[in-house]
Amino acid sequence: MVRTLIQCLIALSLFVTPSSARAPLDLESEYAAAKQELLPKLTAFAEWCGSVKLYLERDRAFEALLRFDPSNETAHRALKHTLQRDGSWAVPEKRPEVRNYGSSLKEAVKRRAELVAEFRSRCVALVEANKATLTPAARDALYADVVAIDGEDVASRALVGEVKRGEQWVLVESESAVGRRNALKDMIKAAVAGVPAPAAIEARSGEQNLGIAWTALLGNARVRVLSSGGIEEARKVATMCSAAADVFKQISGASQDLPKDFTVYLMTTPVARDSFIGGWPGWSAEERTRLKTWAGSGVPGDVHIARWDADEPRRLDGAVRHVLGLLTLLNFGYDHQKCAWAWEGVGLYLTRELVGTRYTWYSTGPSTGDSESKELLGKLMMTDVNWMNECFQRAKRNKSPKIAALCERRIDQFGVDEILTANAFAAYLIEGRPEALNGVFKRIAAEGSAKALAAALDVDMDKLDQRFVRWMSERK
Repeated sequence: MVRTLIQCLIALSLFVTPSSARAPLDLESEYAAAKQELLPKLTAFAEWCGSVKLYLERDRAFEALLRFDPSNETAHRALKHTLQRDGSWAVPEKRPEVRNYGSSLKEAVKRRAELVAEFRSRCVALVEANKATLTPAARDALYADVVAIDGEDVASRALVGEVKRGEQWVLVESESAVGRRNALKDMIKAAVAGVPAPAAIEARSGEQNLGIAWTALLGNARVRVLSSGGIEEARKVATMCSAAADVFKQISGASQDLPKDFTVYLMTTPVARDSFIGGWPGWSAEERTRLKTWAGSGVPGDVHIARWDADEPRRLDGAVRHVLGLLTLLNFGYDHQKCAWAWEGVGLYLTRELVGTRYTWYSTGPSTGDSESKELLGKLMMTDVNWMNECFQRAKRNKSPKIAALCERRIDQFGVDEILTANAFAAYLIEGRPEALNGVFKRIAAEGSAKALAAALDVDMDKLDQRFVRWMSERK
């Protein structure tokens, strides 16, 4: 008899157990016993369905039987499969159309529910008894066997992380994402409303000596803003940077706030930019020349941020993105050089949610390959395209990196697909797996990105890729 999927997984060493432990052997033998008890019951149920003219239910039961006993002749013949000379069975290209007749459907539903409940209970007990050594891949394969008996059983679907949306089974994280996005919008509104109105402040001696005519100086308990532009822009930057800190703490479980006297410097003209770059201590002559080609920078020897982008939305975007990055580093110990996917993805996603733009990328020179990706990069930079949809379309065609590969990429290796995937995967975590965020952030910094991500989410990386792409397809 062909080995079952669980036995194959054991043979492939997906059960990781010390040599002294007996859990895998116990699991194999106990699962085999559960299956041997299931087979005659499943066969009897299929035959009973046929006897009461519930032919659709009969075929469903025989198809489930073949998952556990692939050579079962009774099931093959009932499903109109053809025996080949080599002993294999050929499945018709077009499945014969069958229907249920009679009045015993409710009884069939009851009998099938009892059958699957018994087997499900045995499997859950096995998983619990072996959870210290059972890999996510092996656990998921076992639960997939449970679902195969009755794909409409709610409790069985819950084991594989699915719920019913209308007539369709979707991922739990797909169904919860809608409510989570709405909750995030409410959280942002509340955070913005809760920021005290910034008050007038004074420039300090070093700030006065930069040769800039500061025309807007405001601050609140968290953020100081000095600007060569208008008061309304300064007020908005102070408010949104403060709100960003609140939102980040709420979604990530971070405990450390922005450093005292955190300051945003806004230069709204080339003259102000040049004065700031030339007057702030700590940059070399070469750095000062290069900085004039940038849109902003952190300042030497401190945590403050300076922005001299050409327009107000970009200055706001850059300031908020810097706040999110700074809080990530202070609370979880990683930056754009370490765990680049999380730094870039979460920063892009939350900045977009907070201020409606994605102008600030830490991947400074995205590499591009084919002409299609070059065109897409231009769209991302210049227009408000749907990033989630673009990522999904690329992933469907295997153009996007797998999550494990993305986790290992440095920021200078990011191309358009890495940027898109990082943003979309951050959305998956924030919207679909918010309970895991704090653990993800802590572990990826301490243990290495891909391995820690799999452990924090309790998932096999191949299965995570599948769930992520499916989640994008189900996202409303």
